[in-house]
Amino acid sequence: MRIAKRAGLKLRPAETTYSRPDSSEENLRRRVAILGIIIVTAFVVLFARLWFMQIVSGNDYRKRAEGNSIREISLEAPRGRILDRNGQVIVKNRNAPTISVVPAEMGDERKAVVSRLSRLLGMGVDEINQKIDKSQSPNQRAVLIRNDVGEDDITYVSEHRQEFPGVIAGTRPVRDYPYASLAAHVIGYLGEISPEALEEKKSKGYEAGDEIGLSGIENTYDEELRGRVGSLRLEVDAQGNSIREISRREPAAGVSVRTTIDKNVQELVEASLDMGVQMARARQDAESPKPYQATGASAVVMDPKTGEVIAMASYPSYDLNSFVGGISEKMWQELIAPANLYPLNNRAIMSEIPPGSTFKVVPALAALTEGTFDIHSPFDCNHVFTTGEFKDYPKTCWSTHHHLDLFNGIIQSCDVVFYNIGYNFYNRQKDIQGRPLWEYARDFQLGKATGIDLTSEMNGRIPSPEWKKEFNKKNPDFQVWYPGDTVNMAIGQGDILTTPLQMAYVYAGIANGGKFVRPHVMKTLEDVDGEVVNEAEPEVATELDMGPEHLAQVTQALTGVVQGKGTAAATFEGFPVNQVPVAGKTGTSEIMGKQPTAWFCCFAPANDPKYVVAVAIEQGGHGGESAAPVARRILEGLFDLPAQGEIRPSTGD
Repeated sequence: MRIAKRAGLKLRPAETTYSRPDSSEENLRRRVAILGIIIVTAFVVLFARLWFMQIVSGNDYRKRAEGNSIREISLEAPRGRILDRNGQVIVKNRNAPTISVVPAEMGDERKAVVSRLSRLLGMGVDEINQKIDKSQSPNQRAVLIRNDVGEDDITYVSEHRQEFPGVIAGTRPVRDYPYASLAAHVIGYLGEISPEALEEKKSKGYEAGDEIGLSGIENTYDEELRGRVGSLRLEVDAQGNSIREISRREPAAGVSVRTTIDKNVQELVEASLDMGVQMARARQDAESPKPYQATGASAVVMDPKTGEVIAMASYPSYDLNSFVGGISEKMWQELIAPANLYPLNNRAIMSEIPPGSTFKVVPALAALTEGTFDIHSPFDCNHVFTTGEFKDYPKTCWSTHHHLDLFNGIIQSCDVVFYNIGYNFYNRQKDIQGRPLWEYARDFQLGKATGIDLTSEMNGRIPSPEWKKEFNKKNPDFQVWYPGDTVNMAIGQGDILTTPLQMAYVYAGIANGGKFVRPHVMKTLEDVDGEVVNEAEPEVATELDMGPEHLAQVTQALTGVVQGKGTAAATFEGFPVNQVPVAGKTGTSEIMGKQPTAWFCCFAPANDPKYVVAVAIEQGGHGGESAAPVARRILEGLFDLPAQGEIRPSTGD
């Protein structure tokens, strides 16, 4: 085939062009490829891991997660301390090694765990179960099983957690009573809050399972003493090991209570009271073939001008340390057993007893105020009182005093003198003249609680026609107010009832010129730095509308009780009455079916009273023989006087 050539046109082969790629572009492509490989590999590994966790090990991980739980631990605030008036610590705190359990964390293993704890702690299985079951704590809160466990026990539980799910080995602040039973009834004891108390206190931050004061100062000032409870929330595994802390609120310590109690005087009073009880039990009851039982006793020392209670003792007593960490059922039964004479009772404010002749100061001052008798009005005591309605039902005096006046009637405690005064009040009451005797008794703050800042104080009783009608509303035959009702009251017998503190209050009012300053046991409240945050001020409850001359006359008569022909003269023989004049009164009260109760009330120095002392020994005999010796011992200690060797008991009322 021929190809024609065109003029001027030259033909040549076509050129192929080629250029090499740039090196930077090549690197970028390589990196992208590597990154892609890494990402793909990571996804493959992650997918494989998820597949392994969910499919192969899923059950195991689910079990572990289900085993974790939240544990809420209360961080108990150290309670405030309790001090005596001079700053001596009578109640403090200490950190105790403890074993507690969280019921919810024991689950199905509770029986086995309790069995192991029983062997470890030497406690009965029933005792441990009882502590858990009786606790009001929510299941997630710890229940204390035992305080003061050994370090070996703490270590064992910590190292064998898998054997003790729900068990906590740690420490907590607990009460420490260095003087055991000293002032036990004033201090009071602690225990778990009851459902009723919780309902009342829930709005104030109290919770189920909280430990609160159940008596004494611990109860009255519980809100101040308890401080603010802290809390700790932890995540724990199935063995109880802490995984992490979720939240924490630190506790705040409570304020301290400085009391009016003088530790040294309290020790003196308790020792003196114990002496009096033993003396009474060693003495034969003249009206029966057996010794006096002296089933209980109490004594009060107070400042009449301020109302401060310097000492308050009750016999029998108990060791406050028994309640630390919760009292055992066995010990509780012992404390409430009648055979043990109810040692938990504060007899100074709970024993309601006829005051006997210690009450005679009331009708004496009432008669002087009414103007029906004066301090030297004459009387005849021939052992019996047969005036008016009593001709056929004579009343007797414990002795025969012959001719005497009201002044000496107080000194010698002549019943006939006061039968006459009581009978006069009855007749004036019948004729609606003047005020009745029971109204005067109420002027002396009797028939109602003194208002002391202690729990469980009793009111006592001042009988009246209205009271008798109400008391016997189901027995109309017993509603009539007879002359004997007023006459009996005039000697502190019949239906009248008083507590030892009430009688101390009566004598404090007389000692203080008719002013009744309410008794109290809190002096100050102090923060952790010792700064006073609250202070008790003397509170005048009432003032007698009686002439100062009458108070002075009765006081002078009371100074004669401890000397000369007085009913406590033998007991106070050798006592320096010129140096420390004592105004006092013996009393012997009777309750049907029981032995007589011995009383003695006094204040000293009579011319400038600093202390009032009241002593009562239940079923302990006569005032001069059993109660007066106790009061003397107390006065010797109060005024730093040399103690008499063996005190001779007085005979008579």
